[in-house]
Amino acid sequence: MKSKYFFRIFNSLFCLALISLSFTGSSCNDILNALGGDDVTGSWVMSNQGGSQYDICNGETVTFSSTTATLTCPSSSPITRAYTTSGGVLTYTETGMSYNYSVSTSSGQTVLTMTGRNNINRTLEYTKQSSDSHSAGTPLKNDKHNSTNSSEAK
Repeated sequence: MKSKYFFRIFNSLFCLALISLSFTGSSCNDILNALGGDDVTGSWVMSNQGGSQYDICNGETVTFSSTTATLTCPSSSPITRAYTTSGGVLTYTETGMSYNYSVSTSSGQTVLTMTGRNNINRTLEYTKQSSDSHSAGTPLKNDKHNSTNSSEAK
């Protein structure tokens, strides 16, 4: 008799758990983004630059793999740089350029914000490219038609 009631209670709890998944499942993407929210890997296109140094080329594309970044200015050859990330700081190892960085999601777009450190007064915003994105070369706020990439200082 006890096992019959135990089975019914267990069955009821199991059904409630399955039903609750339909309500919490819509938040799974938010949870997954939060878990990998500090990840810079992927392709990014500069969408804005600020600070007192507007010296990065318009439409710079940066593709971060696990240890290397490929920086490409339109109509220029790509430059590959090793980089590291630790504690919210991204550092290009060859040049010593370092940025405080954060990854956020706004209006369905993933945004990488990099703020210069060590007397580099520059703030760069990149929008993550999807695999089918054709947004490279779009007009950039504060465009001064520069040719320097973000791994170098002027």
